[in-house]
Amino acid sequence: MVHRLQRYFRQSCWTTQSAVAAMLFFCVLVAVALAACGSMVEGAPNPTPTRQVSKCGSVQTSPRGLPLNAAMAKQAEACFWQAYQKCQPATLGFTRTSVDTVAVHTFSIRTSGQSCSVTDTMQHAIVPAKLSAARTYTCTGVAAKSDGLHFSGCGDEGDVVVPM
Repeated sequence: MVHRLQRYFRQSCWTTQSAVAAMLFFCVLVAVALAACGSMVEGAPNPTPTRQVSKCGSVQTSPRGLPLNAAMAKQAEACFWQAYQKCQPATLGFTRTSVDTVAVHTFSIRTSGQSCSVTDTMQHAIVPAKLSAARTYTCTGVAAKSDGLHFSGCGDEGDVVVPM
């Protein structure tokens, strides 16, 4: 019987050593894999920051063509003009109303590398109909004048003046 116990302990000792060796090998593999992952993360390029779009506000006119709130109109137009001069992304809303029509413009400054462009996304309606589908035009220029912002060459819309 002692002979059997000695043989059992020798076998179990060998099995334990094999298990420990296998577990150590596995741990080494995991450590190497983690080290490789860590080196890839460190070499990853940093994402480029995105520029915030300034929402400059909106200007609404009465049927007589005058801004409903002159102070807000001046502030919104000054914001958009400053962004345009710096070629920074910005938007300006403009709603022109008359007795029976509504025209809604959203002017946007877009940047692409060193170039700057202004688009006019426009919708219109004859009251009480819904607004039309949006049409977008690229304007050829913007000028700040004493009576407001002048957007020139905006596709089928032509020149658009946002009064101050």
